[in-house]
Amino acid sequence: MSRITIVHLNEKFFEEHAQHVEILKKPKRPHLVLILKIAQGTFAIPFRTSAHRPKTGRISHCFFFAKSGRKSLSTTGRIPALDFAKAVIVTEDDIGDVTRIDANEFKELQDHFREIETKFLNYLRYYVNSIKTQTNLDAPEIKYSSLQYFMDTLVEMDLEK
Repeated sequence: MSRITIVHLNEKFFEEHAQHVEILKKPKRPHLVLILKIAQGTFAIPFRTSAHRPKTGRISHCFFFAKSGRKSLSTTGRIPALDFAKAVIVTEDDIGDVTRIDANEFKELQDHFREIETKFLNYLRYYVNSIKTQTNLDAPEIKYSSLQYFMDTLVEMDLEK
């Protein structure tokens, strides 16, 4: 896989996780995901067309696309983002067809790729620590995270590297 890989997850993945309500599913128009390899895992982070900014003082659960042009189209304060809280762990078998995103968003993704990796790793650490210490469990970025279905795998990862 190239450095920046954007795909759809295949139907088999969604069938295997049908009972997991926090995993984003859109049968008629599936979410695009960015594939990131972090620690010993392969993560699929969904692109969202309209995400909310986190409250002040909370860790960011998203990378927001500030320059794509679609931000100015929102009347509700929601903007395009990569939603870390809805990330899932995948295998090569789960990864479907490579696809494209808006050229402006791709450019911004390229320009901020290292920042995205760092922010996602920070979110993973925050999430795992919150679960282990039983803190922040009511925070939406913890309570509604898709990562809850992958805790057995997450706790085995060395996220400190």
